[in-house]
Amino acid sequence: MQIEEKKAKDLFQDRIFTLSNFLSVFRVLLLPFFFQSTYAYAHDPANLRAFSASIFYALAAVISDYLDGLFARLLNQETTLGRYLDPVCDKLVTLGGLFVVTIHFDFPSWILIVYFIREILGVWLGGYLYLKRGLQGRPNWWGKFGVGIVAVSVIWYMSLPYFLQFGAPYSFLLHPVISAYVLLFVLSAGVVAYMVRYWNIVFHPEAIELDPENKKQAKKYQKI
Repeated sequence: MQIEEKKAKDLFQDRIFTLSNFLSVFRVLLLPFFFQSTYAYAHDPANLRAFSASIFYALAAVISDYLDGLFARLLNQETTLGRYLDPVCDKLVTLGGLFVVTIHFDFPSWILIVYFIREILGVWLGGYLYLKRGLQGRPNWWGKFGVGIVAVSVIWYMSLPYFLQFGAPYSFLLHPVISAYVLLFVLSAGVVAYMVRYWNIVFHPEAIELDPENKKQAKKYQKI
């Protein structure tokens, strides 16, 4: 493939102030409120107002993640910046959520570390593809599924004190570690999928021939 390097400033040549970009940033701005309410709830499990607020912020982040992509397509607001901003905001929010449940609700810290390393590598890969190869990677289903599992895990771990105090409708709800190991599996599968998809592009670009009409390639990455 022909290598076409890009500059970071090129990201801002397209539209910046769009509804979808606002929603991406909005869920990051929810983090301080989420931290505050979760801290209050963790130190007083009987504080159901704080618990409800934490659940609300978590769900608002999940819903905004869905809506920003939906509005980008419906309003024809898909941009190169937006396609990078959305996953970066996802990483900040998911890492923030997992950090909180690690500190307050005994989420396995080593899985948080694995997740953090995976996200750092993801940012590096995305930046490398853009700046050094002139390509923008497409998200795969493992990544999307991983964000959903993070949301489930965060809410499940936060709910454990409530279940211990008021009872759980099902006994398995007392074991949120199930979600942590499901997340670990999804992370591992996602790393393997990205290695298979991008190994040659990063290390052997001369072996890749880009074809604009190739629909299989279009699902993996696009020329910028």
